Order: sequence, then C-alpha cells, then structure tokens
Amino acid sequence: MEETKMQWAPTGLERFSQLEDRIFQTVEEIKSIRGETEVLRGENNRLNEQLSEQINVNEALRNEIGRLEQECEKLHGENGGLHMQVETMRQAEIETWDLLAKFEKEREELRDRVEKTLSLLTSLDG
Repeated sequence: MEETKMQWAPTGLERFSQLEDRIFQTVEEIKSIRGETEVLRGENNRLNEQLSEQINVNEALRNEIGRLEQECEKLHGENGGLHMQVETMRQAEIETWDLLAKFEKEREELRDRVEKTLSLLTSLDG
C-alpha cells in the first residue's frame, strides 16, 4: 500500500507544472483585469465628461430661468401699469358718457325753449 501511495504522490516536476499552470492562470487573470480596468476607466472618463456637460447645461438653464423670471416680473409690472391706464381710460369714458348725457339733456331743453320761442313769435306775427 505504501507503494501505491508513492505512485500517486506527485513528483517535483508535476508539482512545478501545477504551480506553473497556476502562475499562468494568475497572469492571464491579471491581464484580463487590467483590460477590464482600462475599459472601466475609459467609460468613467466618458461619464465624467457627460456629467460635466450636463452640469454646464443645467447651469445655463438655471441662468435662463432666472432671466425669464426677471422678465416675467418686469412684464407683470408693465401689466399692472397698463391695467391702471385702462382703468383711467374707463373712468374717463364714463365721465365722457355722463357729460354727453348731460349735453344731450341740455340740447333737448334748449330745443324745447327754441320751439316755444318760435311758437310765441309765430303767434305775434299773426
């Protein structure tokens, strides 16, 4: 039995060959990991560039929103001024219609007086 055990026991050359295979596999794994690392670094750089671009776009949009908010405030103020002008014009229109009604009434009164005067003059002539 001792002899069979010895037959199965790896020799120094076999053990070196196994070690050599493990070293080769380890080297191949390291090469693979390095390749994957380079790919990931490239992708990371690309994503960082995209992030930077997106940050710039967001900043530009924030600036545009700020500008539009200021413009809206300005337009709101102008709208308030226009609203006041329209109210002033409405008030002037109401006053004009009131004056027109007053003048119309006075005109009717004058016409009645003129007709009465003409009627009196006609009766005097006759």
